[in-house]
Amino acid sequence: MFQYFLFSSIFLCFEHFIHVLGTWRLYKKLGIDYYRLIIPIYNIILLLKIYKRSIWWLFLLFIPLTSIFLFGILWIDLLKNFGKNSKKNIILFFLTLGGYIFYINYSKNIELSKIKKSKSDIESNILFAMIFSFLIHTYILQPFVIPTSSMEGTLLVGDFILVSKIHYGLRMPITPISIPFTHNTIFGKWKSYISIFKWPYLRFSPIQPIRRNDIVVFNYPKDSNHKIIDRKENYIKRCVGLPGDIIYIKNGDLFINYQKEKSYKKNILEKQHIYLIKTKNIPLNIEFIKENMNIEEVEMILEKNDEYFYQIMLTEKKAIQIKNLFDNIIFIKKYILPIYFQENSIFPNNFGWNRDFFGPLLIPKKGDLIKLNSNNINIYYDIIVSEGNNIEKKYFYFFINNKKNNFYKIKKNYYFMMGDNRHNSSDSRYWGFVPEDHIVGKPIFIWMSIDWDRENPLNFFNWKFRWNRTMTTIYGQNSYLSFFFIFSFIYFFYLLFYFFFYKK
Repeated sequence: MFQYFLFSSIFLCFEHFIHVLGTWRLYKKLGIDYYRLIIPIYNIILLLKIYKRSIWWLFLLFIPLTSIFLFGILWIDLLKNFGKNSKKNIILFFLTLGGYIFYINYSKNIELSKIKKSKSDIESNILFAMIFSFLIHTYILQPFVIPTSSMEGTLLVGDFILVSKIHYGLRMPITPISIPFTHNTIFGKWKSYISIFKWPYLRFSPIQPIRRNDIVVFNYPKDSNHKIIDRKENYIKRCVGLPGDIIYIKNGDLFINYQKEKSYKKNILEKQHIYLIKTKNIPLNIEFIKENMNIEEVEMILEKNDEYFYQIMLTEKKAIQIKNLFDNIIFIKKYILPIYFQENSIFPNNFGWNRDFFGPLLIPKKGDLIKLNSNNINIYYDIIVSEGNNIEKKYFYFFINNKKNNFYKIKKNYYFMMGDNRHNSSDSRYWGFVPEDHIVGKPIFIWMSIDWDRENPLNFFNWKFRWNRTMTTIYGQNSYLSFFFIFSFIYFFYLLFYFFFYKK
């Protein structure tokens, strides 16, 4: 924690330097001497008094990321004070990311002018809403949308969910300079953050630990486009393995610590697999299935001698329903890869496993001593590198084969994540473990759900609202209590923020 706040202090000193460099002539015009201008914090208090803002705004200076908001607010106040309050000037200020203040500061002809107060105080309302929303989005509750079918049939494509960032322990921001309300890119092309400044990892104590079968949002560990943890792509899966567990999959069934995966309430019926269906004489009524059973992935794979073969993603419950619904079905069975079939993309490489026959595999736990050898290096190499040991694999083989005491002590806890759509999910079976520092939060609520065309999701005319899923909690997540707690906390925070920062 000390290291995090040390880096935050250094960043504040950098902000102070930029602030003084970009406003010293404007301060002079306001009648503020240089010696008062260069005093950190005090120079901010002076502007707050001049513009009659509550002294409580100063606290934004000490909350990571919001200090940028505070400087932006004060710079806009300065622009208005010097007659640069037109829409053109404000737009230039935002387009230059605040750099426009430097142009005004070093302009020759700058004179003070009176600030015209808006009777409706619209600007203050917008400012209050932006800062409050940013704080909630960054530190408490963040919205996400489900883009893929990897969690069907628990979460559907087009579900808009809210994720609590405090249940598993609030992870403090790592990249201080970024565009608010964006994750890692703008329009999917340009990075929305600057990686030069980077704070160390810090997480506060959790309200509850991650439990087996929790649905978890986390940063994708193998994201090669974004190296900084909190800017890696967001994934959502179910945590099926905790640190220290031994897991394996046999014939498509998951075993944890050598016991078959237990039914947790009704959700055991919600896991999807690929099923093969054969009908005779009459084809399967695909349109009826899609429209009436909320099934999207149905594909005919073969037609021969009046026999029709289909591949379809189903839960066990829906497989039973379809079998009872159509009389012309010859068989319907789960498609399991044979044990001898090796998937090249499966984790770890060269073990001969596949999605339906996997493991056994030990999930690393903090403090574990792992004896390294040429057989398990593919399992633990990425972990060792991610924990600060930068060594190429070819040299690593030489190292472990020529050292007698080649034990490695695990520094973090790791988790094993799987999608509920077991045969259509890029999860830990394919890319490995999720480190504890990659955990984002716990999804608790579906606030909207839209059934859209998956090949063309922006075709708004084909959108259908799933009213039965809108404004519902996520089953199996203890979401009712979580929902009540989070929104009570936000309401209290809103009253506090409004009283101290907004009221004058």
